[in-house]
Amino acid sequence: MTPFQAAFDRASLAFAAVLIAMTAIRINLLFLNPVGLGVDEAQYWAWSRSIEWGYFTKPPMIAWVIGATTAIFGDVEWAVRLGAPLAHAIAATALYLLGRSTHGAWPGFWAGFSWLMLPGVFFSSSLISTDALLLPLWSVALFAMWRLMNTRAMIWAIVVGVFVGLGVLAKYAMLYFIVCTALAALWLEPMRQALAQGRAWVAGLIAAVIVAPNVYWNVQNGFATARHTASNASLNLDDMFHFDELFEFIFGQAAVLGPLIFFALIWLIWRTIRRSDTNSVEDKFLFAYILPPFVFISIIAFISRSNANWAAVAYPAIVVWLTGVLFATRNGRVVLFNAIAINMALGIFVAGIFAFNPAQATQFKNIRNALGWSETAAAIAERASVAPGEPPFTAIMVDDRDLYFELNYHWRDLRRDGVPLPPLRMWLLHGEAENSAEQRDPMRPEEGARVLVVHQRAAYIPFVAGDFTVFRTVEHLSVPLGGGRNRDLEISVGEGFAPVVRDEAFRERVMRRDDD
Repeated sequence: MTPFQAAFDRASLAFAAVLIAMTAIRINLLFLNPVGLGVDEAQYWAWSRSIEWGYFTKPPMIAWVIGATTAIFGDVEWAVRLGAPLAHAIAATALYLLGRSTHGAWPGFWAGFSWLMLPGVFFSSSLISTDALLLPLWSVALFAMWRLMNTRAMIWAIVVGVFVGLGVLAKYAMLYFIVCTALAALWLEPMRQALAQGRAWVAGLIAAVIVAPNVYWNVQNGFATARHTASNASLNLDDMFHFDELFEFIFGQAAVLGPLIFFALIWLIWRTIRRSDTNSVEDKFLFAYILPPFVFISIIAFISRSNANWAAVAYPAIVVWLTGVLFATRNGRVVLFNAIAINMALGIFVAGIFAFNPAQATQFKNIRNALGWSETAAAIAERASVAPGEPPFTAIMVDDRDLYFELNYHWRDLRRDGVPLPPLRMWLLHGEAENSAEQRDPMRPEEGARVLVVHQRAAYIPFVAGDFTVFRTVEHLSVPLGGGRNRDLEISVGEGFAPVVRDEAFRERVMRRDDD
């Protein structure tokens, strides 16, 4: 079959129809999403106002994508998130092509369709994240690597290099691809041949050229992004070996992949290990792009902590591998179709909670933290206005990055309309910036004549008060979030901002407060 014929066979047309329909539905759901931007999304939007080669906690791709979508459609929330469903459409297309190449046309269809139905993809399509942008780049690189192994054509080495480089600019987890490729080369002679004759060097050089500006940015900024990525593991030599974290990570995969796919994956891994001498090239290739991230993150979970999504780069190979193996037998197809049906039901059920019972959604902390920010921003803006007979505020200072980025986003239209809001600043608990908000806009003594202070962490009010010559707490602000939940803030006014020295005595006071 020629490539032209393959593009218009029944499997391709069916997949195209499903892809277009699902992507259109998900884009439309962005308009109806009752949950405002989460703090990370608001942070990424803030970054996108100034295009750079790197940012405090992440590589630059997410800011670039948000910058592009909001330049076209404006800064509304659905436009900030638009890149997510489009990215998953690209990932699904790459996995359709990979599944078609490894196992056949209809297994390819089910690979692409299964990806769109994963519970994690349902959720990820409704918000913008680095994972949403990493996964299509990984998926295209994975397909290109399979084609390189089978054709040894230099063009595929170039494609691998381009998408590995772009993937690193989306999230540093793309570097797992190098380890996975090394494992595939160890297991497969065709892979070793594919990487020979300079093809590996070409791919590596192209990726290095694409990543180089971000490396330079990190050098110029004290390796800020790299240090933050390393700190996520939170390794504590005095508190290691967490079986609870390990089990939470492993069984958290059931929530991302779906319960039936999770248990089918356990069976498939067991079968692959048991019959290691008779595994196919497809088995070995795809397993090589699953094993390293899972093993590494499992170790991190055991000795420290991890999130379920930290192994997300393994999901594309999992989906293609499982659908290919299950589709090959009648019983396997029953399992596959039931797994997809369960995942669809889970996705519709969760969407229904948001649509018809939004108060119930406030039971989830991450959802609750993204609600009520428009009302919060309006209430604080009202309190920042000049009262009769009083001097204006010279700054608004907050003590939490959530407050900073959410207010920064929700005040965008007020500032564009010329509303005289004081500059928004971030209080530094420590002597140097420990997050992006503190790095962007630390509170400055020259702006500290009269400051409206908004506290989300009431326990630290005594430390904030110590940084002012005159300080008084004036109001408790409670913003309803629904479901009987509120966002509770304290409002203070400080005059004469002169931060005390963050010396050892100060750090000990903070540590004692944290231990209480």
